[in-house]
Amino acid sequence: MHMAATALIACDIFADEMKWVLDRHPEIEVETIWIGAGLHNDLDILKRRLDECLAEAGDGVGTARLLIGSGCHPDMRELVAARGLSVLPTKNCLGALVGEARLTELERDRTMVVTPAWIRKVWFAEDGIRKLLGWDNTDFRINFGIYDRILVMDFGLAPLSDEEILDAFSVVEVPIECESFDLGHFERVFLELLS
Repeated sequence: MHMAATALIACDIFADEMKWVLDRHPEIEVETIWIGAGLHNDLDILKRRLDECLAEAGDGVGTARLLIGSGCHPDMRELVAARGLSVLPTKNCLGALVGEARLTELERDRTMVVTPAWIRKVWFAEDGIRKLLGWDNTDFRINFGIYDRILVMDFGLAPLSDEEILDAFSVVEVPIECESFDLGHFERVFLELLS
């Protein structure tokens, strides 16, 4: 008997990492409904998109899974609980990738932690922060000026090129360092979410 694919409503920030896990676990079938990365910057847009995704999941709403941080919208738990869903136990995608304790450790000493997808999809994408919030380079510098460095967690899936790092630095003017990480924690979180 063939089991139906699980409806998975997921933030696009996880696209590379999800593919990696699913490639390692071909027995898992998911039908992914994507939420654009960075929509937490406009809560009204995020809520509308979440409602659209839940409507798209249709009959699978009670059994659908939601791969999005619990802190991405202040009412996230209430928004999904009313539909019989639960949300990631982590505040955001970064916590889901490496764990809350590890993330807190990484964020010490005025460090902003991101992934390559954050830079590509949230900061500089056509529909990213520049469009959502109307930011220009000065806005990036003002908002990121509290940080002494930006740490890019590199899982080896889609590393930033030297040119992307230099381009990002020229906008934010905060030193950018890349560090290798493994996806063991995320794999466990993802598999538990689907169980």
